[in-house]
Amino acid sequence: MAQNSKPRVFQDGRDMFFNVAVVVVLMLIGVGATGLCTYNPGRPEQGPVQEVDARTFLELEARAVDFPVRYPELPEGWVTNSARRSMVDQEPAPVVGWVTPDGGFLQLTQTGAELDAAIAAEDSQPRPIESSEVVEGVTARVLRSDAADVRPIWAVDAGDARLVLTGAGTDDEFRALVAATLAADPIDADANQ
Repeated sequence: MAQNSKPRVFQDGRDMFFNVAVVVVLMLIGVGATGLCTYNPGRPEQGPVQEVDARTFLELEARAVDFPVRYPELPEGWVTNSARRSMVDQEPAPVVGWVTPDGGFLQLTQTGAELDAAIAAEDSQPRPIESSEVVEGVTARVLRSDAADVRPIWAVDAGDARLVLTGAGTDDEFRALVAATLAADPIDADANQ
């Protein structure tokens, strides 16, 4: 009788299962020995907020846009955790986000576009409830929705620029960010060149 030409290892599914099991065990030993991974069952803990240098970012952005860009000086406890460039009405618009002392998050977009275009660029979710707030003598349009997953938008026409704020914060935190931004002097784009 002729001997089967396949090695014993490839004769049936059971043999394949044991081969895969050996490879997985060797992989776990190899990865575990590097110390580059951990296993921590349970809920994740709140770690420190990673702070970004929003002032430098906004100084760079002030050179790239044709409207005044402001860096709001906020009270202690506000941590700048994000800074990026967005587009509003085909023009660059700096966006900066803060984690508030109470664990909320607010995001500020500064743009030279018209206010309605700036609001539309922020989010396409409908916000049928509209009111207004006066902050530092300037009226802010406040758009809200009854839907829990749609965040409010505060929109301000500051004359030389438009400010659009959104996030998961209290009305007092929105007011504080609007007030600090309006109080800030525009960044001198030529100062750091």
